[in-house]
Amino acid sequence: MTALTGRTHVKHITVKLDNSGGTLTNITAHCDNVGSIGLEFDTQDVTGYSDGVRNIVIGQPRAPLAIGGPFDTTLHAMMILINGALTPLSLDIQIGIRAAWEAGAPQFGISQSDSSGYLVHDYKVDPNANRWTARLDVFGATAPAWGTTAET
Repeated sequence: MTALTGRTHVKHITVKLDNSGGTLTNITAHCDNVGSIGLEFDTQDVTGYSDGVRNIVIGQPRAPLAIGGPFDTTLHAMMILINGALTPLSLDIQIGIRAAWEAGAPQFGISQSDSSGYLVHDYKVDPNANRWTARLDVFGATAPAWGTTAET
Protein backbone atom coordinates (compact mmCIF):
# COMPACT_ATOMS: atom_id res chain seq x y z
CA MET A 1 0.00 0.00 0.00
CA THR A 2 1.34 3.41 -0.95
CA ALA A 3 1.24 6.47 1.24
CA LEU A 4 -1.97 8.30 0.29
CA THR A 5 -0.59 11.78 0.79
CA GLY A 6 1.24 14.24 -1.37
CA ARG A 7 1.07 15.41 -4.94
CA THR A 8 0.13 13.22 -7.84
CA HIS A 9 0.06 13.19 -11.62
CA VAL A 10 -2.76 13.12 -14.17
CA LYS A 11 -1.59 9.68 -15.31
CA HIS A 12 -3.00 8.29 -12.05
CA ILE A 13 -6.58 9.43 -12.75
CA THR A 14 -9.10 6.74 -13.70
CA VAL A 15 -12.46 7.58 -15.30
CA LYS A 16 -15.29 5.06 -15.13
CA LEU A 17 -18.79 5.51 -16.57
CA ASP A 18 -21.72 3.14 -16.96
CA ASN A 19 -22.32 1.74 -20.43
CA SER A 20 -25.83 1.24 -21.83
CA GLY A 21 -26.09 -2.11 -20.03
CA GLY A 22 -25.39 -0.52 -16.63
CA THR A 23 -21.85 -1.86 -16.29
CA LEU A 24 -19.28 0.55 -14.89
CA THR A 25 -16.71 0.75 -17.70
CA ASN A 26 -13.17 2.11 -17.51
CA ILE A 27 -12.90 4.78 -20.24
CA THR A 28 -9.58 6.23 -19.08
CA ALA A 29 -7.73 5.09 -22.21
CA HIS A 30 -10.18 7.13 -24.32
CA CYS A 31 -9.95 10.34 -22.23
CA ASP A 32 -7.28 12.97 -22.21
CA ASN A 33 -9.44 15.74 -20.79
CA VAL A 34 -11.40 15.54 -17.57
CA GLY A 35 -12.82 18.91 -16.65
CA SER A 36 -13.10 20.30 -13.16
CA ILE A 37 -14.81 17.97 -10.72
CA GLY A 38 -16.72 18.80 -7.57
CA LEU A 39 -19.86 20.60 -6.48
CA GLU A 40 -20.76 24.16 -7.47
CA PHE A 41 -23.29 25.99 -5.28
CA ASP A 42 -25.62 28.78 -6.31
CA THR A 43 -25.52 31.78 -3.99
CA GLN A 44 -28.09 34.45 -3.21
CA ASP A 45 -27.11 37.81 -1.78
CA VAL A 46 -29.05 38.51 1.43
CA THR A 47 -27.08 41.55 2.60
CA GLY A 48 -29.13 44.03 4.61
CA TYR A 49 -28.54 47.78 4.57
CA SER A 50 -27.03 47.71 8.06
CA ASP A 51 -24.78 44.69 7.58
CA GLY A 52 -21.06 45.45 7.74
CA VAL A 53 -20.17 42.78 5.15
CA ARG A 54 -21.91 41.02 2.29
CA ASN A 55 -23.94 37.98 3.28
CA ILE A 56 -25.03 35.06 1.14
CA VAL A 57 -27.21 31.99 1.38
CA ILE A 58 -25.93 28.87 -0.34
CA GLY A 59 -28.40 27.09 -2.59
CA GLN A 60 -28.50 23.67 -4.18
CA PRO A 61 -25.35 22.27 -5.76
CA ARG A 62 -24.73 21.21 -9.31
CA ALA A 63 -21.88 19.08 -10.60
CA PRO A 64 -21.48 19.46 -14.36
CA LEU A 65 -18.67 17.55 -15.98
CA ALA A 66 -16.99 17.83 -19.39
CA ILE A 67 -14.80 14.99 -20.65
CA GLY A 68 -13.16 14.30 -23.99
CA GLY A 69 -10.37 12.71 -25.91
CA PRO A 70 -9.20 11.42 -29.28
CA PHE A 71 -11.94 9.83 -31.38
CA ASP A 72 -12.18 6.08 -30.98
CA THR A 73 -14.87 3.79 -32.43
CA THR A 74 -15.05 1.66 -29.28
CA LEU A 75 -15.92 4.65 -27.12
CA HIS A 76 -18.14 6.08 -29.87
CA ALA A 77 -20.31 2.94 -29.85
CA MET A 78 -20.77 3.29 -26.08
CA MET A 79 -21.46 7.04 -26.11
CA ILE A 80 -24.10 7.05 -28.85
CA LEU A 81 -26.16 4.59 -26.80
CA ILE A 82 -26.04 6.63 -23.58
CA ASN A 83 -26.19 10.18 -25.03
CA GLY A 84 -29.63 11.59 -24.38
CA ALA A 85 -30.87 8.43 -22.66
CA LEU A 86 -32.91 9.03 -19.52
CA THR A 87 -31.22 6.23 -17.60
CA PRO A 88 -29.03 7.53 -14.74
CA LEU A 89 -25.42 6.36 -14.92
CA SER A 90 -22.77 5.64 -12.31
CA LEU A 91 -19.65 7.77 -12.55
CA ASP A 92 -16.39 7.23 -10.70
CA ILE A 93 -13.34 9.47 -11.09
CA GLN A 94 -10.53 7.97 -9.07
CA ILE A 95 -7.40 9.97 -8.26
CA GLY A 96 -4.44 7.78 -7.43
CA ILE A 97 -1.84 9.37 -5.19
CA ARG A 98 1.61 8.79 -6.74
CA ALA A 99 0.39 5.41 -8.02
CA ALA A 100 -2.70 3.72 -9.44
CA TRP A 101 -5.86 4.41 -7.42
CA GLU A 102 -6.53 2.23 -4.42
CA ALA A 103 -9.17 2.31 -1.68
CA GLY A 104 -8.47 5.23 0.63
CA ALA A 105 -7.33 7.59 -2.13
CA PRO A 106 -9.68 10.39 -3.27
CA GLN A 107 -12.50 9.71 -5.69
CA PHE A 108 -15.54 11.64 -6.88
CA GLY A 109 -18.70 10.12 -8.18
CA ILE A 110 -22.10 8.58 -7.67
CA SER A 111 -23.54 5.08 -7.87
CA GLN A 112 -26.63 5.12 -10.05
CA SER A 113 -30.11 4.17 -8.93
CA ASP A 114 -33.49 4.54 -10.62
CA SER A 115 -33.68 8.08 -9.26
CA SER A 116 -30.09 9.37 -9.29
CA GLY A 117 -26.88 9.39 -11.28
CA TYR A 118 -25.37 11.25 -14.21
CA LEU A 119 -26.90 11.82 -17.64
CA VAL A 120 -24.85 12.34 -20.80
CA HIS A 121 -26.59 15.11 -22.74
CA ASP A 122 -24.07 16.51 -25.17
CA TYR A 123 -21.84 14.00 -26.97
CA LYS A 124 -20.13 15.46 -30.03
CA VAL A 125 -17.41 14.42 -32.45
CA ASP A 126 -15.17 16.93 -34.23
CA PRO A 127 -13.92 15.06 -37.31
CA ASN A 128 -11.48 17.84 -38.24
CA ALA A 129 -9.71 17.58 -34.89
CA ASN A 130 -10.40 13.83 -34.55
CA ARG A 131 -11.78 14.43 -31.04
CA TRP A 132 -14.90 13.71 -29.01
CA THR A 133 -16.40 15.66 -26.13
CA ALA A 134 -19.27 14.94 -23.77
CA ARG A 135 -21.07 16.93 -21.12
CA LEU A 136 -22.67 15.23 -18.17
CA ASP A 137 -24.99 16.56 -15.49
CA VAL A 138 -26.56 15.13 -12.36
CA PHE A 139 -30.02 13.57 -12.50
CA GLY A 140 -32.18 13.26 -9.39
CA ALA A 141 -32.03 14.52 -5.84
CA THR A 142 -28.76 12.86 -4.78
CA ALA A 143 -25.55 14.80 -5.38
CA PRO A 144 -22.29 13.07 -6.30
CA ALA A 145 -19.70 13.29 -3.57
CA TRP A 146 -16.04 13.03 -2.74
CA GLY A 147 -15.07 9.81 -1.03
CA THR A 148 -12.41 7.13 -0.75
CA THR A 149 -14.40 4.05 -1.83
CA ALA A 150 -15.08 3.04 -5.43
CA GLU A 151 -18.56 3.56 -6.86
CA THR A 152 -20.55 0.61 -8.16
